[in-house]
Amino acid sequence: MLDKFEKYINNLKEKLGSRKIGVIFFSIFCILALFFMITLKRFKIEKQTVQDGYNRSMYDFVANINNVENEIAKLKITSNDTYTLTTLASIFAKANSAKSNLDILPFSENSISNVSKFLSQVSDFAYSLMRNIINGENISNYKEEIDTIYTKISDLSKVTEEIYSDLNSQNIKWNELEKIGNKKINTSSAQDELSSANKIGKTFTEYEGIIYDGAFSNHILTREPAFLQGEKLSSDEVLREIKNKLNIDSAEFKEELNGMIPLYVYEVKLNGFEDIKTVYVTQQDARIYQIISDREVEKEKIDIDEAKNKALNFISSLGIENVKDTYYLKNDNMVTISYAAMQDDVLIYSDLIKVKVALDNGEIMAFEANGYIYNHKEREINVNNTIDEAEKKLYKDLSIESRRLCIIPTDSKDEVIAYEFKGKVDDKIFLIYINANTLVEEKIYIVLETPGGTMTI
Repeated sequence: MLDKFEKYINNLKEKLGSRKIGVIFFSIFCILALFFMITLKRFKIEKQTVQDGYNRSMYDFVANINNVENEIAKLKITSNDTYTLTTLASIFAKANSAKSNLDILPFSENSISNVSKFLSQVSDFAYSLMRNIINGENISNYKEEIDTIYTKISDLSKVTEEIYSDLNSQNIKWNELEKIGNKKINTSSAQDELSSANKIGKTFTEYEGIIYDGAFSNHILTREPAFLQGEKLSSDEVLREIKNKLNIDSAEFKEELNGMIPLYVYEVKLNGFEDIKTVYVTQQDARIYQIISDREVEKEKIDIDEAKNKALNFISSLGIENVKDTYYLKNDNMVTISYAAMQDDVLIYSDLIKVKVALDNGEIMAFEANGYIYNHKEREINVNNTIDEAEKKLYKDLSIESRRLCIIPTDSKDEVIAYEFKGKVDDKIFLIYINANTLVEEKIYIVLETPGGTMTI
């Protein structure tokens, strides 16, 4: 066989010559090398596509588990059936979403089967409890089951965040996840076949097949702006109005925006500062609606209290008084502070202003007053119940740290006067809002103290 092949090669050399034979073999080698490179590149692209899908699913899985944990924490202290039903609906949806995310991830089926089962039980429990409350049952009858679920979902949340952190820091790779991740997730008590979890599964089997700037940052801005009363002004008239308020060195008119609130847009340079700011001003009354600017702040030289004073002085220079700081978040050596209006010592969360301050020189980097412009007006403040009466409606184990009267926006585009209670249960801090006239629980938020400031969820 080898003799025949060697004879064939020699005959080919005689016919084509050694040089041509070399060219042919080199061409064949190049074609094979190119084919190998294309195949390898295609493999890498496909591998990256798969890993991108895993990344999205893991991110969503961790987020959904955290959301379920936070909603159950609220469920433990609520006393309002309407709020309870909304919370249970969220738990039902998020638990199902988490289970779907988990099914995509490269864990072995055997290692996560009980976690998947646990999430199904949480979903089933939430759905069944919704039906039971609609039929007149009291959520307090299910305290033991709720406590059990909360303990296990908290444990599962810690484990999943640890895996996600390891993936992000590349301590483990996706191709290692099945071996290492399974070991981690097996440590979760959600994996255990405990009688309490089984009890939930057996009891609820009949079922049929939703820039941070504070707790009330997302109130709906669809009505006519209450703070604007005057006639429409020209762009030159508006510029004259704001020049002294902003201490403008130079300004250029850019465009007119005709949205729900008609605006003029200017690019301005303020005295004492180099960067150009984009300023949006209402065509009625020449109210500053928004300011945007961008520069890198390299280091902090002033503290939060000084930044708050800078922000408050700026708000005052715009002719706005009686506001109080509520929340702040610090990022990239800048701090964004939220302010709400005050009337007769009542905090009005609907009338919101945000100010971003550079922590190197106190420069106002950004400003937003849409909540204030839409909502600010004089309110009639009447309450039918005392704060002590409202306090009796709270969860009995809530350790109260502060309380006050406030006005909060509602999901129905309205607002109510409520008592705000800040308190602690176990290791979590809550804000609970009790309607001052009906004593109905309106809202619950979990307060998160972060290195950059205070957040609510």
